[in-house]
Amino acid sequence: MRTVLDLTSDKAKAFFLNEENYCNVKLPSYFKFNDLLKAIDDEYTQLKSEKEIYKTKNEYPSNFENINYKLFSNKDGRYAWRLFQLIHPVLYVSLVNHITNDWDTIKKAFDRFKDNKKIICASIPTANQKQQINAWVKNVEQKSIELALEYEYLFETDIVDCYGAIYTHSIPWAIHTKITAKDKRKDKQYIGNKIDMLLQGMNYGQTNGIPQGSALMDFIAEMVLGYIDEELTKKLIECDDYRIIRYRDDYRIFTNDIATGKKIVKELSNILADMGMRLNNEKTKDSNDIVVSAIKADKMQVIIDNRPDSYSLQHQLLYIKNLSEQYPNSGKLISKLEDFRVALSRQLNYQIKNKKLLCIRRGGLKKIKKFKHKQLKKQFKVLISILTSIALKNPRCYPVFAAIVGEIICSLYKDNANQKEEIFDLIFKKFESEANSELLYLWLQRIALVCNVTINTSPNKLLDNAKKVYANSPISSGDLPDIWNSKDWLDPDFCNIIKDNDIINKEVMEQLDCVIHKDELGFNGIFSG
Repeated sequence: MRTVLDLTSDKAKAFFLNEENYCNVKLPSYFKFNDLLKAIDDEYTQLKSEKEIYKTKNEYPSNFENINYKLFSNKDGRYAWRLFQLIHPVLYVSLVNHITNDWDTIKKAFDRFKDNKKIICASIPTANQKQQINAWVKNVEQKSIELALEYEYLFETDIVDCYGAIYTHSIPWAIHTKITAKDKRKDKQYIGNKIDMLLQGMNYGQTNGIPQGSALMDFIAEMVLGYIDEELTKKLIECDDYRIIRYRDDYRIFTNDIATGKKIVKELSNILADMGMRLNNEKTKDSNDIVVSAIKADKMQVIIDNRPDSYSLQHQLLYIKNLSEQYPNSGKLISKLEDFRVALSRQLNYQIKNKKLLCIRRGGLKKIKKFKHKQLKKQFKVLISILTSIALKNPRCYPVFAAIVGEIICSLYKDNANQKEEIFDLIFKKFESEANSELLYLWLQRIALVCNVTINTSPNKLLDNAKKVYANSPISSGDLPDIWNSKDWLDPDFCNIIKDNDIINKEVMEQLDCVIHKDELGFNGIFSG
């Protein structure tokens, strides 16, 4: 399975400039970034100096706030939040060019991180995004089960708020070694310093934290985490009987005695403390049943239960509701909701596989469909209620939740405007007290636009722009609210490129089906499991 490190510099650049890697937060299909990124890259590659992107000599992005567009997501349905960012496209393109122009240096650093064969990094972004989930299954889950033959104990832990805690000055340490980076910290020719400076430019000059929500930032995080692997190796010279699988900031530590496992966790904790990071005590645990622990708990529960999908829709949803309470925001929860969406779709579009069972009389199938719809209409509020209660506590399921709502609206109430309004009102009343539900609103807007339902939410630029574009408002694209802060620091030529390349594609909007299909959901990025 090829990773981005197996690509040439040119192909790596193309990989990072692909819109799916620029933003791996799943958004409705009419959000398009390729044209914008390409136009900026075409202009950027003609520059003689990096300074030409700035409006004036001393106006740097690090002097200003809101350079990136911030998209908050409720992490657990309660008080935990996850911040995703759409990076300012000019700074993003600049960063991609700098990294791929110094691709050999970057790759040598990753070669250094891999010196210790006992520590396996399984999370380098794959060259094919669709392979990322398969990479986890093969390199983490299956490999963990294999290691049960060699080891007795498994320790699991992860890093608290990994992306938000990364110290940007540690990136030069990772690429060039700490000694060299300290000695050359003012040398702007070093790629580590360039990355550090650009990241500060996105974050009001701060050195703590990198944006989350793109394959490029996943890759930069791997630089720092690879450096931590390297430092951990130095502390474990006298230890031989262990193996570690790291998937981004999640660690699986295999040993044959408890003491060795505790020592490794302690050394890792000390290294992280020096970097301003820390382990999650609540998620740190050990087990002597590696096979069971190797499989995610939510997946194991589904295997044990083996619930048949032939149960009624309501019973299926109640089972999923119970699963969501035990394993919130889990991959299997998303998978089961997708199974439910398929089951619902089959009932809404009723078909009989064995035509011999169908009454020969003309209109027999039509009558059966009508009967099915009548039965579903009787319980639609029950289904919507259970679904909403699941979505309230599991923000990761917003896209598939919206897709299921869309199935109900488009099939049962496509000609009933009042009923459609009622469904949306019921949902929004439940979510109105939940802060930072912007991702949910974006997906519900995807349905509402096609159904001609008005969504009145607190002002936010992505929703407002999509609404105006879809309504074909008599305004120029340049009059749409700015997603990124550009006017304070960016050269006018680049500002015009951003204005002339909308990230909302009107043509895609016009072709939208009311129903959100599986290929539009994707199940990548934060919604994969």
